[in-house]
Amino acid sequence: MTRPIRCPKCGGELVTVYKTFEVDGYRAENVPVLTCPGCNIFLFDTQLFIDITERAEDFKGKDQLLEELKEIKKDEEIRDILKQYRFQNHIREVLNEKGMSLRRLANMLDVSPNYIHILTKNQSTSIRTALKMAYALGVDVNRLYTLRRVDEEYKEPDKTLYTRVSKEEKERDEKIKEELKKMDVKLYVDEVLKKKALRRAQLAVRLDMSPQEMYNIVKIRKGSTGIETALKMAYALNADVNELFKLKKAEKEAGE
Repeated sequence: MTRPIRCPKCGGELVTVYKTFEVDGYRAENVPVLTCPGCNIFLFDTQLFIDITERAEDFKGKDQLLEELKEIKKDEEIRDILKQYRFQNHIREVLNEKGMSLRRLANMLDVSPNYIHILTKNQSTSIRTALKMAYALGVDVNRLYTLRRVDEEYKEPDKTLYTRVSKEEKERDEKIKEELKKMDVKLYVDEVLKKKALRRAQLAVRLDMSPQEMYNIVKIRKGSTGIETALKMAYALNADVNELFKLKKAEKEAGE
């Protein structure tokens, strides 16, 4: 993350001054700090705390503190990278490849063709719907949805090309439709976090959300989590979105 050149309070130009700090009683001299002469405020960031700690003389726990600060810095860097991206759908591209119409896909998902049309305009949807679309189309969800930089242009493909549906294909579509009615999304976020030796709080920082929002995703929203959030979670954890969210046969509730 690059340091700011303008004061966030007054917009004035920032200058660098050198200050002396104490860490657990040990002095760290000539540490560069950004300040605004007009507002007389100092800007501190994680990198500054790393600089201060590294300049301090050895003290008990210094190495551990540095390790924790650098971990926080990494989380912040991932957060700042993800702010530059948003999701992009490739539904029409896949439909063209499959020679399939919007209406046919809509029928398998048991939704209206207009809803699929809206999704092709890059309207957000849940990871549940994205996984079900991928299942219906016989592709990986990463083929249907990707992350792209916000400053990159996306050229929408031409009108969907499709062929006449055979009797066998209609029967297959109906079979998929019935299968999807019995399926739902299961989350494996905590399992991946454990595997990566990370905490939910760290993932929350990387996604620029509160710990409560992260809790809501894992424990409440689950399959209703937005596709963009799901893709960014995968990026933040250096994992595949399929590792975090899986389409499974829905479990029957007790008593059924």
